[in-house]
Amino acid sequence: METHGIIPTQDDILALALGPAEIEPAHDPAEIVLSTHAVQRYRERVEGVSRRLAARRLRSLLATARWRSRPLPWTDVVLHPDVVYGYSPARPDVCLLMSGRVLVTVLSRRFLRQSAAVSRAVAR
Repeated sequence: METHGIIPTQDDILALALGPAEIEPAHDPAEIVLSTHAVQRYRERVEGVSRRLAARRLRSLLATARWRSRPLPWTDVVLHPDVVYGYSPARPDVCLLMSGRVLVTVLSRRFLRQSAAVSRAVAR
């Protein structure tokens, strides 16, 4: 990367290390396996609905998700090389984490904000 005296941003460095942020989906959404963990985390972190309804909502999000090789900035997580991050326009506050063809967990902005607040309170 030729910078001509310009200091590269964190996004520039990540793009070199990880490739493009947005990626094509690797699997048909209907073929993605919903882990029990992901369904339970949806219920805890997004909305407290029945398992069946949580699975239906996750399938809907999977069908409309745009996939990324790295998470959006609000999704404060450790990067893992085999994980992709999905965001649906229907619920932009929810992040789907998929490894291979398995949806492994679900995060939400609200959950991450609450977790950060608890961490700050404990650190005091």
